[in-house]
Amino acid sequence: MADDETTTIPGIERGVSVDQDGKSNVWAIEPKMELDTTSNEDKTSSALIAVGGLAAFGVVAAGILTNLPDPTQF
Repeated sequence: MADDETTTIPGIERGVSVDQDGKSNVWAIEPKMELDTTSNEDKTSSALIAVGGLAAFGVVAAGILTNLPDPTQF
């Protein structure tokens, strides 16, 4: 601790440090703001793709389930 006024404690989250006297200092770190940059067209196309995928899964599942062998035959 030569000329450093504060040193960080290893293994502790950011926003916590210890000064030369051994007192711990805690301060708030504001989270980064995330901006929504996707357009309404992108959101609509993503929703349509999701609905189409779900419908395709339903069709495949129904086809498989209707073609399963009868369990009473075994």
